Amino acid sequence: MSVAAYQKANQNTENPKQTEYRAFAIFTRALEEAEAEGQIALIKAVADNRQLWLTLQIDLASEENMLPLELKAQLLSIAIWVNKYSVSAMKGEASLDPLISVNKQIMEGLRGKQQPAPE
Repeated sequence: MSVAAYQKANQNTENPKQTEYRAFAIFTRALEEAEAEGQIALIKAVADNRQLWLTLQIDLASEENMLPLELKAQLLSIAIWVNKYSVSAMKGEASLDPLISVNKQIMEGLRGKQQPAPE
Protein backbone atom coordinates (compact mmCIF):
# COMPACT_ATOMS: atom_id res chain seq x y z
CA MET A 1 0.00 0.00 0.00
CA SER A 2 1.37 3.43 -0.87
CA VAL A 3 1.99 6.01 1.84
CA ALA A 4 -0.77 8.24 0.44
CA ALA A 5 -3.27 5.38 0.51
CA TYR A 6 -2.27 4.51 4.06
CA GLN A 7 -2.66 8.13 5.17
CA LYS A 8 -6.08 8.36 3.53
CA ALA A 9 -7.22 5.14 5.21
CA ASN A 10 -5.83 6.34 8.53
CA GLN A 11 -7.66 9.67 8.21
CA ASN A 12 -10.93 7.89 7.47
CA THR A 13 -10.72 5.96 10.75
CA GLU A 14 -9.71 8.90 12.96
CA ASN A 15 -12.10 10.89 15.05
CA PRO A 16 -11.72 14.70 15.01
CA LYS A 17 -9.64 14.75 18.22
CA GLN A 18 -7.23 12.21 16.77
CA THR A 19 -6.90 14.23 13.58
CA GLU A 20 -6.20 17.40 15.55
CA TYR A 21 -3.71 15.56 17.76
CA ARG A 22 -1.91 14.23 14.68
CA ALA A 23 -1.73 17.71 13.14
CA PHE A 24 -0.26 19.19 16.32
CA ALA A 25 2.20 16.28 16.56
CA ILE A 26 3.43 16.86 12.99
CA PHE A 27 3.93 20.60 13.43
CA THR A 28 5.44 20.25 16.90
CA ARG A 29 8.00 17.75 15.64
CA ALA A 30 8.89 20.13 12.80
CA LEU A 31 9.43 22.91 15.36
CA GLU A 32 11.61 20.62 17.48
CA GLU A 33 13.80 19.70 14.51
CA ALA A 34 13.88 23.15 12.87
CA GLU A 35 16.74 24.80 14.71
CA ALA A 36 19.16 22.02 13.78
CA GLU A 37 18.12 22.25 10.12
CA GLY A 38 18.84 25.95 9.66
CA GLN A 39 17.08 29.29 9.30
CA ILE A 40 14.90 28.37 6.31
CA ALA A 41 13.58 25.26 8.04
CA LEU A 42 12.97 27.28 11.20
CA ILE A 43 10.96 29.92 9.34
CA LYS A 44 8.96 27.25 7.50
CA ALA A 45 8.21 25.31 10.69
CA VAL A 46 7.08 28.44 12.53
CA ALA A 47 5.00 29.63 9.57
CA ASP A 48 3.35 26.21 9.23
CA ASN A 49 2.60 26.11 12.95
CA ARG A 50 1.21 29.63 12.76
CA GLN A 51 -1.08 28.52 9.91
CA LEU A 52 -2.31 25.59 12.02
CA TRP A 53 -3.24 28.02 14.78
CA LEU A 54 -4.88 30.44 12.32
CA THR A 55 -6.97 27.56 11.01
CA LEU A 56 -7.92 26.66 14.56
CA GLN A 57 -8.79 30.31 15.22
CA ILE A 58 -11.16 30.37 12.23
CA ASP A 59 -12.80 27.16 13.41
CA LEU A 60 -13.21 28.49 16.94
CA ALA A 61 -14.91 31.63 15.62
CA SER A 62 -17.43 29.70 13.53
CA GLU A 63 -21.00 29.24 14.69
CA GLU A 64 -20.72 25.48 14.11
CA ASN A 65 -18.02 25.09 16.76
CA MET A 66 -19.71 23.52 19.76
CA LEU A 67 -16.94 23.95 22.35
CA PRO A 68 -17.92 25.73 25.57
CA LEU A 69 -17.53 29.52 25.31
CA GLU A 70 -14.89 29.68 28.04
CA LEU A 71 -12.72 27.07 26.31
CA LYS A 72 -13.16 28.84 22.96
CA ALA A 73 -12.05 32.11 24.55
CA GLN A 74 -8.97 30.49 26.09
CA LEU A 75 -7.98 28.81 22.83
CA LEU A 76 -8.56 32.02 20.85
CA SER A 77 -6.32 33.86 23.29
CA ILE A 78 -3.58 31.27 22.77
CA ALA A 79 -4.03 31.47 18.99
CA ILE A 80 -3.59 35.25 19.08
CA TRP A 81 -0.46 34.84 21.22
CA VAL A 82 0.97 32.21 18.84
CA ASN A 83 0.38 34.55 15.91
CA LYS A 84 2.24 37.43 17.58
CA TYR A 85 5.03 35.31 19.07
CA SER A 86 5.66 33.58 15.75
CA VAL A 87 6.81 36.84 14.17
CA SER A 88 9.60 37.17 16.76
CA ALA A 89 10.50 33.49 16.41
CA MET A 90 10.79 33.74 12.62
CA LYS A 91 13.11 36.72 13.01
CA GLY A 92 15.30 34.67 15.35
CA GLU A 93 14.49 37.01 18.25
CA ALA A 94 12.62 34.41 20.31
CA SER A 95 13.02 30.75 21.22
CA LEU A 96 10.81 28.06 19.72
CA ASP A 97 10.44 26.43 23.14
CA PRO A 98 7.26 28.31 24.14
CA LEU A 99 5.56 27.37 20.86
CA ILE A 100 6.57 23.74 21.34
CA SER A 101 5.36 23.80 24.94
CA VAL A 102 1.96 25.25 24.05
CA ASN A 103 1.48 22.67 21.29
CA LYS A 104 2.38 19.83 23.64
CA GLN A 105 -0.09 21.09 26.23
CA ILE A 106 -2.82 21.16 23.57
CA MET A 107 -1.84 17.63 22.55
CA GLU A 108 -2.15 16.45 26.15
CA GLY A 109 -5.63 17.95 26.31
CA LEU A 110 -6.64 16.30 23.05
CA ARG A 111 -5.24 12.95 24.14
CA GLY A 112 -7.18 13.02 27.39
CA LYS A 113 -6.61 10.60 30.20
CA GLN A 114 -7.99 7.46 28.56
CA GLN A 115 -6.43 7.46 25.08
CA PRO A 116 -2.86 6.39 24.40
CA ALA A 117 -0.81 8.72 22.24
CA PRO A 118 -1.07 7.90 18.51
CA GLU A 119 2.18 6.81 16.85
